Amino acid sequence: MKQLTDSKKVLGCSVSVVSRDRTMYADAWGTARAGRPMTTRSTLNIGSVSKTVTATAVLQLVAQGRLSLDSDVNDVLRQSKIYGPQAVRSPHHPRVPITVRHLLTHLTPLTSGPEPGPYGYTYRTGGAPDPAELGRWLHDFLTPAPRGWIYDPEQNFAKTVPGQAHLYSDIGFDLAGHIVQAVTGRYFADYCRDHVLRPAGMNQSDFDRDRIPRNHRARAHAWYADGVKTGMWLDYRNLIPQSIPEDFTGHAEYAPYTTCLAPAGGLWSNSTDLARWARLWLGSGTIDGRSVLPGSVAAEALTGRVPAEILAKSEAPLPFVSQGYAWHRLRGDADGIWQHAGSDLGTATYVMFDTKRGVGAAIVCNTEVAIDADPRGQMLQLLFDAASGS
Repeated sequence: MKQLTDSKKVLGCSVSVVSRDRTMYADAWGTARAGRPMTTRSTLNIGSVSKTVTATAVLQLVAQGRLSLDSDVNDVLRQSKIYGPQAVRSPHHPRVPITVRHLLTHLTPLTSGPEPGPYGYTYRTGGAPDPAELGRWLHDFLTPAPRGWIYDPEQNFAKTVPGQAHLYSDIGFDLAGHIVQAVTGRYFADYCRDHVLRPAGMNQSDFDRDRIPRNHRARAHAWYADGVKTGMWLDYRNLIPQSIPEDFTGHAEYAPYTTCLAPAGGLWSNSTDLARWARLWLGSGTIDGRSVLPGSVAAEALTGRVPAEILAKSEAPLPFVSQGYAWHRLRGDADGIWQHAGSDLGTATYVMFDTKRGVGAAIVCNTEVAIDADPRGQMLQLLFDAASGS
């Protein structure tokens, strides 16, 4: 696999493979950051795989009877103990409620707004943001003017009817994270640490970057060839720590960055912990005898929750054939496969598990990959075949 990642200019990578009851294989290669090798404990921002943890936090509250999936989010937000939006409605369909279930299945009209714009500028170098910033930002983004100073009715909301169109939405999951705050009165990162991550044995993972020991933090990278950066380039985030000469070829290291919009993509983790996360789902919400989510709720999360005719019209970047609560299946997946990819500036991750064969795998890369040069699919196939003896 090292030859595969080297060919795609991935600087550092780690992988882990699990069965329902143990880690079967773990390895790492390359460079985590200048002067440090990549290890299976090297931790970085895993991007959208974070959504599966956010969904689990919400589902825990549902299982406890503190929240209903069919609740209008406005009924929850009005009772919030933490500052944030008090009501969220599409300006194009103001009488149609957005429900908690809509958030977890990408059935909202919530978009990330204009580019460049407020969403991109939440990415900053330096220390972790104040935990209250999530609620404040969502208030300003989702609350009509004059109270919401970055509200844009045309660009922050698609014209689709809530519940009737599948639109992959980061903002939807950020709002789901705030729903956790609204119900519990605890900041999102603190709740997830105590009720999801630590009970799952993910002791090296956190939504608060500054809780990750510095010597375990990998750095995000990008590859430049003859002055052209390849990969998923979003230049308005402006996080490159140095100017790049036009004739530069090589890896450029991003300055460490964070964002207040953690529920959709801000978890810091590594392949060891993410493999445990796969084990938990292979165990129907239980790992090493500890239940994080009731089995019936975990089973519901891994069941198609969006009608096929809606998914067929989805404008998501991937060919969805089944949408559960955050987890999904893509065209070509064997029966029993559930997955979620993640990427952010300088990172590329993947978690996939097969409930039929009882195996799962996690991949963590500290370099952006281009859509047409992504090694993760081939790597997962190799890992799954080896784990199942194929």
